[in-house]
Amino acid sequence: MPDAADRIVRIEGFELGCDMPETAGNALRSFSRRETLFVRVTTAGGISGWGETWAFPAPAAAFIRTVLARVVLGASIDNPRRLHADMLRLVVPERRGLALMAVSAIDMAVWDALGRAGNRPIHALLGGALRDALPAYASGPLLPVGGDRYRDFRSAVESYVDSGFRAVKIRIGVGLARDEAAIRAAREILGADRMLMADLNEASTVRSTLALLDNVRDVGLGWIEEPVRHDDLPAWRDLAARVSVPLAGGESFCGAQAFRDAIGERTLDIVQPDIALCGGFTEVQRVCGLADAFGIPVIPHVWGGGVNFLASIQLAATLTEPAGAPALPMLEYDMSHNPLRAALYDPLPDAAGMVAIPDGPGLGIEIDAERLAGYVSGHWVLE
Repeated sequence: MPDAADRIVRIEGFELGCDMPETAGNALRSFSRRETLFVRVTTAGGISGWGETWAFPAPAAAFIRTVLARVVLGASIDNPRRLHADMLRLVVPERRGLALMAVSAIDMAVWDALGRAGNRPIHALLGGALRDALPAYASGPLLPVGGDRYRDFRSAVESYVDSGFRAVKIRIGVGLARDEAAIRAAREILGADRMLMADLNEASTVRSTLALLDNVRDVGLGWIEEPVRHDDLPAWRDLAARVSVPLAGGESFCGAQAFRDAIGERTLDIVQPDIALCGGFTEVQRVCGLADAFGIPVIPHVWGGGVNFLASIQLAATLTEPAGAPALPMLEYDMSHNPLRAALYDPLPDAAGMVAIPDGPGLGIEIDAERLAGYVSGHWVLE
């Protein structure tokens, strides 16, 4: 029987937001404000755990309050998989999209609470860390709206090198000639000994992607990310059969079943689940197991605030390194204006480009809610 002290008696939602210095984004969409949802669950014994989902924070919050709360309140933190299964039973037949995003936040919070209750980091609960630090890659810059969308590009990439990053992923998708010029400029700044990747954010086509990769075949891209729509499997098949640059994707997939065909048909060379979207720690372990069975490396996608950042570090600490894989487990470091992360945890890489893995209980560090106070646009409590 679960201990009564381990039962969840309180769910809190913190709807967070901050204005961006300017309207900017990627090739597909732009935004002037970034938002996310932090969730805190608290047990009868006073143990709290934190989770996050960021894509549609307000609807996810409503889904938690009106649907998931009926099985979360009163559930025990001692068996996250059981609660995860109970939540999935509530959302049949919609086991993708918003429902899985809401499940992600709760599941992440329960794993955090379980780790704090047992004084163990989440990576220990997942089977143990395989490394003490992670190579971090800088992800950026955002593309400003209006005028030259690459106007801040060179200075931004130079700053990433100055900050110690040994790998950089740039956002592209402005146009063939401009994208080629940006990739070549980034390689010039990084030199031959740093890794360079490019992200099209689903905004391209097979024909355009082939043309771009042919034009920059001498540059040495580490991977090309989300060149086409994530759910256009025929397009991914076509690219996988025709390009030599590793294909990366998966951030928009929710639930392990969404990854099944992409992994099974080997249309991905690098799998990028986002823990805050795909179903939390419980679901992402299934994704990682599937990828590992096919010898495909997992590099978590990281966006949102500090909770998802910490969760991604905990997961990446446990990931295997398939033989012959095009990339090792790495940590994505969003370089855009992000106080929703910086308020909690904002380490820079060391001289070798590595970020240490925090080994405190749960997510690895204490979460101080007071540091979020200036960004809270909505707060609710369920008991």
